[in-house]
Amino acid sequence: MIRLLTVVTILLCCIHSDAHTFRSWEDALNDKYNVLKIHITYRGLEAIPDILDQFPKLEELDLSNNKITTLPPSLFRCKRLKKLMLFKNRLTEIPESVSQLQMLEELSISFNEVKVLPDSICLLKRLKILSVSANNIDSIKTCIVQMQGLVKLRLNGNQLRHLPDEICQLKNLEYLDLSNNYMETLPESIGNLHRLKFLYVNKNVLHHMPESIEKCEYLQELDVVRSGIMKLPDGLRNIRALENVYIDERTIPFYENPAFRFRQAIQIITGGDILYRPSQNP
Repeated sequence: MIRLLTVVTILLCCIHSDAHTFRSWEDALNDKYNVLKIHITYRGLEAIPDILDQFPKLEELDLSNNKITTLPPSLFRCKRLKKLMLFKNRLTEIPESVSQLQMLEELSISFNEVKVLPDSICLLKRLKILSVSANNIDSIKTCIVQMQGLVKLRLNGNQLRHLPDEICQLKNLEYLDLSNNYMETLPESIGNLHRLKFLYVNKNVLHHMPESIEKCEYLQELDVVRSGIMKLPDGLRNIRALENVYIDERTIPFYENPAFRFRQAIQIITGGDILYRPSQNP
């Protein structure tokens, strides 16, 4: 009986949520005060109508997989917006006005043509997930230290060579993807990311992994495949949480800890570009 009630409750929640999700501008405008979510994807949209502030309860906007090049002023007047998905469009810049979205918790602008992130993005104090993969970004501003709410940060597939030391002050960061860049070094203080669980630096040009990484006691997964010729710090062997380490034939691994021999798995990846871990982005 309890299981049946649970299933019914879940179904009712899904129905209720779907009733507030709109998939066309026309439908949304006809019921503007009940709009919580707008999902208009794969429509070949080249522009967003400047009407977004007509939906006072809007919390989620997904316009991914379109051809959008600019963002309208009304977007930044959506005071309740929590989730903004704009990946796979043709954006070249993000306006400074993005700082007005103070309730924003998730922002994805991956797979666009953005070269520079505005300083004002650092004022989004509630932001938990920031995805800017596959753009043309070559630097990260030191003001990122202000984004203390960040839990997940995707910077893969850009033009990065270095990171500011300030990124290591993000005390809540659990997921950091730096793969497919031109990273030559990592901050020596990366061990200050005490809550870090997933670190991906594959496909870079690193010369070494900072010794301080051994202080990341919650680290579960580390990927250094084709990231350069290096020796991994022996301190990694003492991280109890560490389960999966991906290396290539040029990487000198750490000495395995017999106490964790059934937990820690070091996998040597050979060959071309393949998807070798479940968490890997295609």
